[in-house]
Amino acid sequence: MTTWTATRGDLKKLLKDVVANPGKTYYSVVECVQPGGNISAYQEIVFKPSRLWGGTWGHHGVEGVLSLYGPITDVKPSVRPLFDGGGKQHAPNISPAKPTKKRILARR
Repeated sequence: MTTWTATRGDLKKLLKDVVANPGKTYYSVVECVQPGGNISAYQEIVFKPSRLWGGTWGHHGVEGVLSLYGPITDVKPSVRPLFDGGGKQHAPNISPAKPTKKRILARR
């Protein structure tokens, strides 16, 4: 288990790891604000190889990902994923709507 924080030394180590292992999955734990209380969730980060920055995730380079979403780890955390199915959903209401009375504008 390796964890990289937003320091200069850890950035160099993460860059070497990203270049040496293309397609490796990294994880970041984020705090999600919910009405019932905050929860922790993880997001998966997979860097695409890049000649210029070592690797990119979306439009972020390795440096940007580490500074914005750090600390980064290579072991899957024991919290729920950030983008999951959400569990059981309510079925849609397919009953027809009640007809409403047509409004008539008053005349003078």
